[in-house]
Amino acid sequence: MLNKVKRFTLLGLLVAGTTLAFTGCGTTSQQNTQTAQAIASWSETFDGATTNFSVSAPPTHAVSMSQATTEMMLQLGLADKMAGTAFKEEEIYEPLQGEYDKVKVLAEKWPSYEVFMSVKPDFATGWPDSFSKRAIPADKMIANKVNIWLPESMLSTKADLETNFKDMIMLGKIFGVESKANEWVKAQRDTLTKVQNQLKDVPRKRVFIYDSEDGQPFTAFEGYTTNILRLIGADNVMSGLGVDKTWAKGSWETVIAQNPDYIIIADYGNSIRNDDDFQEKIAKLKANPQLQDITAIKENHFIRVKLSEITPGVRTVDALKRLAQEIHGITVQ
Repeated sequence: MLNKVKRFTLLGLLVAGTTLAFTGCGTTSQQNTQTAQAIASWSETFDGATTNFSVSAPPTHAVSMSQATTEMMLQLGLADKMAGTAFKEEEIYEPLQGEYDKVKVLAEKWPSYEVFMSVKPDFATGWPDSFSKRAIPADKMIANKVNIWLPESMLSTKADLETNFKDMIMLGKIFGVESKANEWVKAQRDTLTKVQNQLKDVPRKRVFIYDSEDGQPFTAFEGYTTNILRLIGADNVMSGLGVDKTWAKGSWETVIAQNPDYIIIADYGNSIRNDDDFQEKIAKLKANPQLQDITAIKENHFIRVKLSEITPGVRTVDALKRLAQEIHGITVQ
Protein backbone atom coordinates (compact mmCIF):
# COMPACT_ATOMS: atom_id res chain seq x y z
CA MET A 1 0.00 0.00 0.00
CA LEU A 2 1.27 3.45 -0.85
CA ASN A 3 1.49 6.11 1.80
CA LYS A 4 -0.87 8.75 0.49
CA VAL A 5 -2.56 11.63 2.24
CA LYS A 6 -6.25 12.03 1.94
CA ARG A 7 -8.81 14.46 3.16
CA PHE A 8 -12.39 14.84 2.21
CA THR A 9 -15.27 17.11 2.91
CA LEU A 10 -18.92 16.40 2.48
CA LEU A 11 -21.20 19.15 1.33
CA GLY A 12 -24.92 18.72 1.17
CA LEU A 13 -26.36 21.40 -1.11
CA LEU A 14 -30.02 21.77 -1.88
CA VAL A 15 -31.23 24.71 -3.87
CA ALA A 16 -35.00 24.84 -3.74
CA GLY A 17 -36.86 25.96 -6.79
CA THR A 18 -38.59 29.28 -6.23
CA THR A 19 -41.34 30.97 -8.11
CA LEU A 20 -41.71 34.72 -8.08
CA ALA A 21 -45.07 35.99 -9.25
CA PHE A 22 -45.62 39.54 -10.20
CA THR A 23 -49.09 40.84 -11.02
CA GLY A 24 -49.57 44.11 -12.81
CA CYS A 25 -51.46 45.51 -15.78
CA GLY A 26 -53.26 42.16 -16.03
CA THR A 27 -50.03 40.13 -16.63
CA THR A 28 -48.17 37.53 -14.52
CA SER A 29 -44.52 36.52 -14.96
CA GLN A 30 -42.84 33.55 -13.30
CA GLN A 31 -39.17 32.74 -12.87
CA ASN A 32 -38.05 29.23 -11.87
CA THR A 33 -34.63 28.22 -10.68
CA GLN A 34 -33.31 24.71 -11.25
CA THR A 35 -33.02 22.35 -8.31
CA ALA A 36 -29.53 20.91 -7.74
CA GLN A 37 -29.03 17.53 -6.16
CA ALA A 38 -26.88 16.90 -3.13
CA ILE A 39 -23.15 16.99 -3.80
CA ALA A 40 -20.41 14.82 -2.30
CA SER A 41 -16.92 16.24 -2.62
CA TRP A 42 -13.49 15.05 -1.52
CA SER A 43 -9.84 15.25 -2.49
CA GLU A 44 -7.10 12.69 -3.11
CA THR A 45 -3.35 13.10 -3.34
CA PHE A 46 -1.31 11.09 -5.83
CA ASP A 47 2.45 11.54 -6.22
CA GLY A 48 2.31 14.81 -4.30
CA ALA A 49 -0.45 16.35 -6.43
CA THR A 50 -3.89 16.84 -4.91
CA THR A 51 -7.03 16.61 -7.02
CA ASN A 52 -10.51 17.66 -5.93
CA PHE A 53 -13.40 15.41 -6.90
CA SER A 54 -17.15 15.85 -6.66
CA VAL A 55 -20.35 14.23 -7.88
CA SER A 56 -23.69 15.92 -8.43
CA ALA A 57 -25.45 12.61 -9.05
CA PRO A 58 -24.61 9.00 -8.13
CA PRO A 59 -22.06 7.40 -10.48
CA THR A 60 -23.54 4.82 -12.84
CA HIS A 61 -20.39 3.18 -14.28
CA ALA A 62 -18.22 2.50 -11.24
CA VAL A 63 -15.19 0.23 -11.30
CA SER A 64 -13.78 -1.30 -8.12
CA MET A 65 -10.16 -2.45 -8.31
CA SER A 66 -9.86 -4.22 -4.97
CA GLN A 67 -11.86 -6.98 -3.37
CA ALA A 68 -12.42 -4.90 -0.24
CA THR A 69 -14.00 -1.96 -2.07
CA THR A 70 -15.97 -4.35 -4.28
CA GLU A 71 -17.52 -5.92 -1.19
CA MET A 72 -18.18 -2.49 0.30
CA MET A 73 -20.15 -1.50 -2.80
CA LEU A 74 -22.02 -4.79 -2.95
CA GLN A 75 -22.95 -4.49 0.74
CA LEU A 76 -24.66 -1.21 -0.11
CA GLY A 77 -26.60 -2.79 -2.97
CA LEU A 78 -24.68 -1.03 -5.73
CA ALA A 79 -24.18 -3.91 -8.18
CA ASP A 80 -26.33 -2.14 -10.76
CA LYS A 81 -24.05 0.93 -10.54
CA MET A 82 -20.91 -1.10 -11.22
CA ALA A 83 -19.40 -1.38 -14.69
CA GLY A 84 -16.77 -3.83 -13.51
CA THR A 85 -14.58 -5.30 -10.79
CA ALA A 86 -10.96 -6.42 -10.65
CA PHE A 87 -8.31 -7.87 -8.34
CA LYS A 88 -10.29 -10.56 -6.55
CA GLU A 89 -7.80 -11.91 -4.00
CA GLU A 90 -9.85 -14.67 -2.40
CA GLU A 91 -13.38 -16.02 -2.27
CA ILE A 92 -16.04 -13.33 -2.19
CA TYR A 93 -17.70 -12.84 1.19
CA GLU A 94 -20.41 -15.51 1.06
CA PRO A 95 -23.44 -13.25 1.77
CA LEU A 96 -22.42 -11.10 -1.22
CA GLN A 97 -21.65 -13.82 -3.77
CA GLY A 98 -25.00 -13.47 -5.54
CA GLU A 99 -24.54 -9.73 -6.01
CA TYR A 100 -20.94 -10.19 -7.15
CA ASP A 101 -22.10 -12.59 -9.88
CA LYS A 102 -24.09 -9.73 -11.45
CA VAL A 103 -20.99 -7.60 -12.08
CA LYS A 104 -18.57 -7.89 -14.99
CA VAL A 105 -15.06 -9.03 -14.08
CA LEU A 106 -12.55 -6.93 -15.99
CA ALA A 107 -9.38 -8.73 -14.97
CA GLU A 108 -8.00 -11.30 -12.54
CA LYS A 109 -5.66 -8.62 -11.20
CA TRP A 110 -5.64 -5.04 -12.50
CA PRO A 111 -7.17 -4.39 -15.91
CA SER A 112 -5.22 -2.71 -18.67
CA TYR A 113 -5.97 0.94 -19.30
CA GLU A 114 -7.79 0.00 -22.51
CA VAL A 115 -10.01 -2.57 -20.79
CA PHE A 116 -10.71 -0.15 -17.95
CA MET A 117 -11.77 2.64 -20.32
CA SER A 118 -13.85 0.27 -22.46
CA VAL A 119 -16.62 0.22 -19.84
CA LYS A 120 -16.83 4.04 -19.82
CA PRO A 121 -16.14 4.45 -16.08
CA ASP A 122 -17.22 7.55 -14.21
CA PHE A 123 -15.92 6.41 -10.80
CA ALA A 124 -13.09 4.19 -9.59
CA THR A 125 -12.08 2.91 -6.18
CA GLY A 126 -9.61 0.43 -4.72
CA TRP A 127 -6.38 0.20 -2.74
CA PRO A 128 -3.87 3.02 -3.38
CA ASP A 129 -1.74 0.72 -5.55
CA SER A 130 -4.65 0.52 -7.99
CA PHE A 131 -3.92 4.10 -9.02
CA SER A 132 -0.16 3.85 -9.39
CA LYS A 133 2.20 2.72 -12.13
CA ARG A 134 1.70 -0.83 -10.89
CA ALA A 135 -1.86 -0.70 -12.25
CA ILE A 136 -3.36 2.40 -13.91
CA PRO A 137 -1.83 5.77 -12.92
CA ALA A 138 -4.35 8.15 -11.39
CA ASP A 139 -3.48 10.97 -13.79
CA LYS A 140 -4.67 8.90 -16.78
CA MET A 141 -8.06 8.40 -15.10
CA ILE A 142 -8.31 12.02 -14.03
CA ALA A 143 -7.60 13.17 -17.59
CA ASN A 144 -10.69 11.20 -18.62
CA LYS A 145 -12.86 12.75 -15.90
CA VAL A 146 -13.03 9.59 -13.80
CA ASN A 147 -13.68 10.33 -10.13
CA ILE A 148 -11.36 8.39 -7.81
CA TRP A 149 -12.16 7.59 -4.18
CA LEU A 150 -9.88 5.85 -1.69
CA PRO A 151 -11.23 4.73 1.69
CA GLU A 152 -9.48 6.58 4.50
CA SER A 153 -9.15 3.30 6.39
CA MET A 154 -6.78 2.08 3.68
CA LEU A 155 -4.49 5.09 4.02
CA SER A 156 -3.94 6.05 7.62
CA THR A 157 -1.83 4.36 10.30
CA LYS A 158 -4.43 5.75 12.73
CA ALA A 159 -7.34 4.01 11.00
CA ASP A 160 -9.75 2.03 13.15
CA LEU A 161 -13.22 0.55 12.91
CA GLU A 162 -14.83 3.98 13.14
CA THR A 163 -12.74 5.07 10.15
CA ASN A 164 -14.10 2.10 8.25
CA PHE A 165 -17.65 3.00 9.24
CA LYS A 166 -17.12 6.58 8.06
CA ASP A 167 -15.85 5.23 4.75
CA MET A 168 -19.03 3.22 4.28
CA ILE A 169 -21.15 6.28 5.04
CA MET A 170 -19.10 8.37 2.61
CA LEU A 171 -19.56 5.72 -0.07
CA GLY A 172 -23.26 5.80 0.70
CA LYS A 173 -23.31 9.58 0.21
CA ILE A 174 -21.54 9.35 -3.12
CA PHE A 175 -24.07 6.82 -4.41
CA GLY A 176 -27.18 8.27 -2.79
CA VAL A 177 -27.70 5.39 -0.35
CA GLU A 178 -26.54 7.03 2.87
CA SER A 179 -29.49 5.71 4.87
CA LYS A 180 -28.59 2.16 3.90
CA ALA A 181 -24.98 2.77 4.93
CA ASN A 182 -26.09 4.14 8.29
CA GLU A 183 -28.34 1.11 8.88
CA TRP A 184 -25.43 -1.23 8.17
CA VAL A 185 -23.13 0.70 10.51
CA LYS A 186 -25.71 0.59 13.30
CA ALA A 187 -26.14 -3.16 12.95
CA GLN A 188 -22.37 -3.67 13.04
CA ARG A 189 -22.04 -1.54 16.16
CA ASP A 190 -24.84 -3.47 17.87
CA THR A 191 -23.18 -6.81 17.12
CA LEU A 192 -19.81 -5.61 18.38
CA THR A 193 -21.34 -4.26 21.59
CA LYS A 194 -22.82 -7.69 22.36
CA VAL A 195 -19.40 -9.28 21.84
CA GLN A 196 -17.62 -6.73 24.02
CA ASN A 197 -20.16 -7.13 26.81
CA GLN A 198 -19.10 -10.78 27.09
CA LEU A 199 -15.42 -9.84 27.27
CA LYS A 200 -15.60 -7.47 30.25
CA ASP A 201 -14.14 -9.90 32.75
CA VAL A 202 -11.59 -11.74 30.61
CA PRO A 203 -7.87 -10.86 30.64
CA ARG A 204 -6.33 -9.28 27.56
CA LYS A 205 -4.17 -11.46 25.32
CA ARG A 206 -0.98 -10.64 23.41
CA VAL A 207 -1.03 -11.54 19.73
CA PHE A 208 1.39 -11.56 16.81
CA ILE A 209 0.10 -11.29 13.23
CA TYR A 210 2.06 -13.50 10.85
CA ASP A 211 1.64 -12.81 7.16
CA SER A 212 4.73 -14.37 5.61
CA GLU A 213 8.49 -14.33 5.92
CA ASP A 214 11.70 -13.96 3.99
CA GLY A 215 14.16 -14.72 6.73
CA GLN A 216 12.33 -12.22 8.93
CA PRO A 217 8.56 -11.96 9.40
CA PHE A 218 6.25 -9.65 7.46
CA THR A 219 3.68 -8.43 9.96
CA ALA A 220 1.26 -5.72 11.06
CA PHE A 221 2.53 -2.84 13.21
CA GLU A 222 0.05 0.05 13.44
CA GLY A 223 -3.24 1.02 11.84
CA TYR A 224 -6.45 -0.80 11.15
CA THR A 225 -5.50 -4.38 11.98
CA THR A 226 -3.93 -3.48 15.29
CA ASN A 227 -6.76 -1.15 16.27
CA ILE A 228 -9.62 -3.56 15.53
CA LEU A 229 -7.98 -6.36 17.52
CA ARG A 230 -7.82 -4.09 20.55
CA LEU A 231 -11.62 -3.99 20.49
CA ILE A 232 -11.73 -7.65 21.56
CA GLY A 233 -8.94 -7.56 24.13
CA ALA A 234 -6.14 -8.66 21.79
CA ASP A 235 -3.01 -6.49 21.81
CA ASN A 236 -0.59 -6.64 18.87
CA VAL A 237 2.89 -7.19 20.34
CA MET A 238 4.45 -5.25 17.43
CA SER A 239 2.49 -2.08 18.15
CA GLY A 240 4.03 0.84 20.03
CA LEU A 241 7.59 -0.05 19.06
CA GLY A 242 8.24 3.06 16.99
CA VAL A 243 7.39 1.62 13.55
CA ASP A 244 4.90 4.02 11.96
CA LYS A 245 3.74 1.61 9.27
CA THR A 246 0.73 -0.59 8.78
CA TRP A 247 2.47 -3.69 7.40
CA ALA A 248 6.23 -4.14 7.15
CA LYS A 249 9.11 -6.52 7.80
CA GLY A 250 9.90 -7.05 11.47
CA SER A 251 12.40 -9.24 13.30
CA TRP A 252 12.12 -12.58 15.05
CA GLU A 253 14.19 -11.14 17.89
CA THR A 254 11.42 -8.63 18.59
CA VAL A 255 8.71 -11.29 18.44
CA ILE A 256 10.66 -13.48 20.87
CA ALA A 257 11.14 -10.58 23.28
CA GLN A 258 7.42 -9.71 23.13
CA ASN A 259 6.34 -13.35 23.68
CA PRO A 260 2.80 -13.44 22.21
CA ASP A 261 0.07 -15.67 23.64
CA TYR A 262 -1.43 -16.28 20.18
CA ILE A 263 -0.21 -16.10 16.59
CA ILE A 264 -2.79 -14.95 14.07
CA ILE A 265 -1.89 -16.34 10.64
CA ALA A 266 -3.03 -14.77 7.37
CA ASP A 267 -4.07 -17.66 5.15
CA TYR A 268 -3.68 -17.08 1.42
CA GLY A 269 -5.26 -20.33 0.28
CA ASN A 270 -7.71 -19.71 -2.56
CA SER A 271 -10.55 -21.47 -0.75
CA ILE A 272 -11.85 -21.29 2.80
CA ARG A 273 -12.20 -25.07 2.60
CA ASN A 274 -8.49 -25.51 1.90
CA ASP A 275 -6.19 -24.70 4.81
CA ASP A 276 -2.91 -25.90 3.26
CA ASP A 277 -1.33 -22.44 3.46
CA PHE A 278 -2.29 -22.14 7.12
CA GLN A 279 -0.91 -25.57 8.00
CA GLU A 280 2.32 -24.95 6.09
CA LYS A 281 2.88 -21.71 7.98
CA ILE A 282 2.26 -23.42 11.33
CA ALA A 283 4.81 -26.09 10.42
CA LYS A 284 7.34 -23.44 9.44
CA LEU A 285 6.87 -21.56 12.71
CA LYS A 286 7.19 -24.73 14.78
CA ALA A 287 10.33 -25.72 12.90
CA ASN A 288 12.08 -22.41 13.63
CA PRO A 289 14.48 -23.15 16.51
CA GLN A 290 14.47 -19.49 17.57
CA LEU A 291 10.78 -19.59 18.46
CA GLN A 292 10.53 -22.65 20.68
CA ASP A 293 10.11 -20.72 23.94
CA ILE A 294 7.32 -18.45 22.72
CA THR A 295 4.08 -19.10 24.61
CA ALA A 296 1.99 -19.30 21.44
CA ILE A 297 4.30 -21.95 19.98
CA LYS A 298 4.47 -24.03 23.15
CA GLU A 299 0.68 -23.96 23.64
CA ASN A 300 -0.15 -24.48 19.96
CA HIS A 301 -2.12 -21.24 19.83
CA PHE A 302 -2.55 -20.51 16.12
CA ILE A 303 -5.56 -18.74 14.65
CA ARG A 304 -6.41 -18.71 10.96
CA VAL A 305 -7.76 -15.59 9.27
CA LYS A 306 -8.26 -14.46 5.73
CA LEU A 307 -6.53 -11.15 5.12
CA SER A 308 -9.86 -9.54 4.21
CA GLU A 309 -11.10 -10.23 7.75
CA ILE A 310 -8.44 -8.07 9.42
CA THR A 311 -8.08 -5.32 6.81
CA PRO A 312 -10.66 -2.61 5.95
CA GLY A 313 -13.93 -3.79 4.50
CA VAL A 314 -17.28 -5.27 5.47
CA ARG A 315 -16.10 -8.45 7.23
CA THR A 316 -14.46 -6.95 10.31
CA VAL A 317 -17.17 -7.35 12.94
CA ASP A 318 -18.03 -10.91 11.93
CA ALA A 319 -14.33 -11.73 12.13
CA LEU A 320 -13.95 -10.08 15.54
CA LYS A 321 -16.82 -12.15 16.89
CA ARG A 322 -15.10 -15.37 15.81
CA LEU A 323 -11.65 -14.26 16.94
CA ALA A 324 -13.00 -13.29 20.37
CA GLN A 325 -14.27 -16.82 20.80
CA GLU A 326 -11.03 -18.45 19.70
CA ILE A 327 -8.69 -16.16 21.64
CA HIS A 328 -10.64 -16.00 24.88
CA GLY A 329 -12.29 -19.42 24.81
CA ILE A 330 -15.79 -18.09 25.30
CA THR A 331 -19.04 -18.58 23.43
CA VAL A 332 -20.30 -15.32 21.92
CA GLN A 333 -24.07 -15.26 21.46
